[in-house]
Amino acid sequence: MKKVVVLTGASSGFGKEIAKLLLKKGNYYLILTGRNEKGFADFTDSSDVTLVLGDITKKTTIDMIENAVLEQGRIDILINNAGIIMIQPFMQNTEMQLDEIFAINLKAPMLLTHRLYPIMVKQQSGLIVNINSVVGKEAKANHTMYSVVKFGLKGFADALRLEARSNNIRVMNFHPGGINTNLYRNLPDVPKEKYMDPTKLAETLVHLLEVDPSLSPDEIVINRMTK
Repeated sequence: MKKVVVLTGASSGFGKEIAKLLLKKGNYYLILTGRNEKGFADFTDSSDVTLVLGDITKKTTIDMIENAVLEQGRIDILINNAGIIMIQPFMQNTEMQLDEIFAINLKAPMLLTHRLYPIMVKQQSGLIVNINSVVGKEAKANHTMYSVVKFGLKGFADALRLEARSNNIRVMNFHPGGINTNLYRNLPDVPKEKYMDPTKLAETLVHLLEVDPSLSPDEIVINRMTK
């Protein structure tokens, strides 16, 4: 039986690399969500993929994801990957930016998890992965709003893990540093060549998804090796 995976932010960047690797393995059924329709071109011909085109902050999108899971009858892995980055001095931040980054990076994964978690409880198994950031463990200057929501995402996972273990559900925090994707390439004054290869990073995450269910990789930090 193929494992059913829900992956948000799968139409571009790191999420798309994860999806491509999982699909290549052949033992997963993927429910992929994202806002970039062109980014889904690699997956449209596969019978092992359901595509949900939409904004993860909208209830209608979460409804579609839940319906896709119910059609499969189970969910084995939820990867909360969708997110945006915001790097600028705190004095330049606006209330509109705070609303946006909170909605995408923290509220959406909490609401989606809240919707799908009861299915995992009923089946007494599952893995929830929150793609966080190194700034979700150690704050950095000019990352104030980004750090706040990533620290919040870590706190959410840490607390949920304490409840989930009694239902045989694992919860993982995955904290990578900068990744060489468009999310980071558009930032000013950043040495792009020092960022991590998204394919290699995806390979690391997929390996963690496949560790024996008796093991729980609760928190993983991945930094780049640079001189």
